[in-house]
Order: sequence, then structure tokens, then C-alpha cells
Amino acid sequence: MELGRSNRFLAGVCLLSALGACSDISFDPPEAQGPAAMVAQAGPPQLWVLSKQEETRSVGVSSGVRPTIYWRQDTYFHFQVQAFDPATARPLWSRRLLTLGDDQPKSHEPSRVVGSSADGRLLGQDGDVVWLMLNQRPIALNAADGRMLADAPGLEQRNPELAGLLPIDAGHYAFDRGLVLLAADARRFVIRGPELRAEPYVPTPLPPDPPAERLANGHGRVTPTLPSGDVPARLAKIDADWVALYSEKEAADAAKDSFGDNLRYPYRVINEGALVRRSLWRPRIVSARRFDDVFDRFESFAPIPGAPSFIQGRFFKDPATGQPMPLSSPTGLLVWHSTRVDSAGRLALSRLDADLRTVWTRELPLSENSTSTPVVSWRVADGLVVTGLRESTEDGLRLQEPHLVAIRLADGAMQAWNLRRDAAVD
Repeated sequence: MELGRSNRFLAGVCLLSALGACSDISFDPPEAQGPAAMVAQAGPPQLWVLSKQEETRSVGVSSGVRPTIYWRQDTYFHFQVQAFDPATARPLWSRRLLTLGDDQPKSHEPSRVVGSSADGRLLGQDGDVVWLMLNQRPIALNAADGRMLADAPGLEQRNPELAGLLPIDAGHYAFDRGLVLLAADARRFVIRGPELRAEPYVPTPLPPDPPAERLANGHGRVTPTLPSGDVPARLAKIDADWVALYSEKEAADAAKDSFGDNLRYPYRVINEGALVRRSLWRPRIVSARRFDDVFDRFESFAPIPGAPSFIQGRFFKDPATGQPMPLSSPTGLLVWHSTRVDSAGRLALSRLDADLRTVWTRELPLSENSTSTPVVSWRVADGLVVTGLRESTEDGLRLQEPHLVAIRLADGAMQAWNLRRDAAVD
């Protein structure tokens, strides 16, 4: 009898031990933290994406003299950085940087939810160091592989004058060729270089403003205020020839150019907005005089026969200059446009040749620009890489899924990655 009771006790202990080791684990889709960033390194550049992901574990635990199994729910929040090849939109490597959660769970009670409000963002690159903020604290990573170089305690060890003075609010950090911070004693420092050494912060001088344009009478020319938000590029050059992308109403407004301001400041021309359909026009530009001032101005616009038209069409702007980006081999331009005017519409890109005929058109798995997450693009080697949101409705729920898209300029070939689902897009 004693031996039987002992065996039953040992079996119970083994069962409880097994149950205690069991857990049911689930992950929510990762959430992007701030905009992606292009990171330079010894080899080809990489596009980095910082994300946060929630993990839930149901852990079996025992309690009481006659052990009873309870399932405790533990919640964790993981921050990771993922590097992508901008030419193929495919992941190269991923590195987990920080995990937040209850490090002292109580038996069978649900653990405390720690880190739900924490966030992060990439700040910038200084040589081989990439700076970012995680949960209100700075972190320095190696640009080649994302290896952590220093966290907040590590920065204090390298800079004893900052011991106990690193601010705990993310708003007291910035980036200017290094990590800029307002210390707790109100002194400003910048941490730069591979040694991560702090020094008093002197702001980088801003480039001088271009000299003000002067009229013949010596008075300064009044520059119209830029509209808020993204300003569509609707006037471009192919070689030496001007070409415009306007609706009929916009072209008529642009032609009212008595003093040349519409040619000099193309953003002055009315913008019919998201529901507009634009065509290609050839402007006639003439020389004019007003008192002693000689200037060029639009005289008229003629539609280009056989040229395509586009919903919400506008020229693709060079990410480096903000001006319409000319293409070579062959000569041409790129045009952003929409496939539809409703919420099912997608962003598309078309390449035009020197005769303004369509070479190729590619529909992207992206929705039009939004204020919260605008479409951002980079020029890389023989193509472009673009990030943005794809909005859709699934089972009555509105989904916003960030995507990374690589486009080859020669033929429009596209590869894409769904960052929410962490999967390639067919």
C-alpha cells in the first residue's frame, strides 16, 4: 500500500511538472515603429525597419496542497530591427533588441502587462553607428549587422560625466550627426564617433539661404507660400522641352501667367485634388517685359495627341532634390497615379519615354499617401524602393498593412514584402 501511494505521488509530481512546462504561445502581427531608414555600410545599403510585436503565453502552473493546474497568461512586447535588401525587398537579417514584460509573475494570477505603451523610432546614422530610441531610452547599433554597441547604461559608462543625467523622456533626444540630448541638469551634449564620446553640443550650421531675387527696381521679389502637405510635381523637363501634367481647369489657370509667376512657382497653379484626371500638355513659353523686368511666362497649353492621362497624375520626384526625376537610357520621366478614385484604388507608377509614350506601368500594393504614413521612396542602383500602407477591408474590418516595394526602372519588374504579415507579396 505504501509503495502504491508513493508511486501515485511521484506520477502526480511528474504530471504537474510537465504541465508547468507547457505553454500556448501566440504572436500579434508586428507593428512598424516610425519610418524605415536607408542605412549605409561597407557593402550595398540596407533598408532598416523597426517593429514591435506582442506575444501572449498561457503557462500551466500548479497551486495548493492538492495541486491544481491553473493557466496563467503572460504578455511580452518585443522590439526588433529587420534589414532588407532594397533591390529585392527581401529580408537579410533580423535582430531582437528589447523585450518588455512582467519579470516577477505571481503563481496562477495573470502577469502584469508591462510595455504596452512603449514605442521606438530610428533616429539617424553617424558613420558606422545607427541611433534609435526604444522605450524612451537611446540605443546605438552597428550599421553592418544591427549588433548593439551601447544602451543607456553603456553610454553612461563610456561618459562618466553623464552618469545619472541621461533624460528619461524621448522628447529630450534628437539627432544631428550623432545623438543630441538635453541632460537632466539642462546641459546639451552630442554623442558622436565610434567611441561614443559625449561633448558639448554646437548645432550644425544651416546652409545659407539663397540670395533673394531682385526686381529691376531693386525691390525683392515676393515668393508665394508653399501649400501644406505634399506638393505634386506637375511641370517637368525632358531634355530642354517643358511638359506639364494638368487637368483642363489646371491648364487654363496656368495659362493666366501675365507676370511669369506660374512658370517660376508652379505650385501656384490650382490643384483639383485627389479626384482629378490629368493629361500631358505642351506649354508655349514666351518672353515678356513689365517695366524694366524681362521674364518668361506661359502663353498657352496644347494637349499632346496620343499621350496617356492619369488619375491624380504627378511626376515622380527625385528623393534627393524634390524635383521631377529625369531618366536616361532611354530618356524619360516617371509618373505617379492612382488605379481608381475609391478606397479600392492602388498607387501605380508609369515610365514615359522621350515621346511621352508609356514604356511600362506597374500597380503597387500601396494605397495613396496618408498623413499618418506617407509613401516614402529612395533611389537605389537601377531601381527604386518604396514604403507605404496598403489599406483594405477584410471581414468588415479595415486593415492597414505596411509594405516594402522594390521596382526595377528598366522594365518595371516589382518585388514586394508585406511587413505586417512578414511575407512576400505574389
